[in-house]
Order: sequence, then structure tokens, then C-alpha cells
Amino acid sequence: MLVVGVFAFVFLFMPLNETAWSNIESHSCTTYATKEYVAELNTSRWNPHRMRICMATPAFVHGWPHWPSRCEDRSGTVIGHFAINHDEPDCVTYWSGYKDMGCTASGSKKRHIEQRLENLPFLADYEEFCATSPAHSCVNIPIWGVYGQWFIDDHNC
Repeated sequence: MLVVGVFAFVFLFMPLNETAWSNIESHSCTTYATKEYVAELNTSRWNPHRMRICMATPAFVHGWPHWPSRCEDRSGTVIGHFAINHDEPDCVTYWSGYKDMGCTASGSKKRHIEQRLENLPFLADYEEFCATSPAHSCVNIPIWGVYGQWFIDDHNC
């Protein structure tokens, strides 16, 4: 009898044409200044269009609407994934410790510069952060950190 009552409540009092996101959670930083968020879409698991509804329904994060970058069905629960690229200071990396490493080789006309990548989130993909905090290349030196490398034109080399 309780099951019938709950079933009747859901179908009689929950508007069928309204959807909303719930349980919005921030996850890890994915790239420079960008963090992934996930949320559950409150829609009927029997709705055959729930994945299209997911992609068309914005979630409000930091006061702005965001549409999912992808949706997935987890045993009838629709999960939206959002890439939020503003107001995420924990995901902002920067370069420090300018080091002029000298000419790459005599006559090369290139100077080698290095800087350390700071504020890199723990266990983050350093190559992704390096690519989005642009450097010519990056090297990960265990214990010491991630260093960006630039090879700039210098006619004195």
C-alpha cells in the first residue's frame, strides 16, 4: 500500500514537463581554470528522451547557466558533466622562477628559458595544464615539480 501511495504522489504531484538538476558536486580540475562538476537530472527514468533533455537543460553554477559537456545513464539515473571555466581559482596555474638557461647551442639563434608551474592541483594531468598555460614543452622532474620550457629567438646565440 505504501508503494502505491508513493507512486501516486510522484505521478500526481510532480510536473511531468519540469526537469531540474540536483546534487551538484564539484570534482577535479581538468585544465587551466576549469573544474568538472557533475549533477543528477530529476527526470523520469522511463522517459525515452531523458538523454536529449539532459543535453538541453542548463545547470546554474556560480550564478551562470551551463549546459552539460556530456550526459550518461547510470542505471536509470541521468548524470550530467559540466566543464566550468570561470570562478575556479584552485585550478589557475601560473609560472614562477624565471631561469635563463642560456643559448641552446652555439649558432642556434635560440635561447632556452625555464619556469616552474605553480598551483598545479594534486594528481592533475600536468601535460594538460602545461598545454593550457602555454609553454613550448614541459618536463616533470620528480620532487622538484613541473617546468615549462621556451626556446625563443635570440640572434646573439
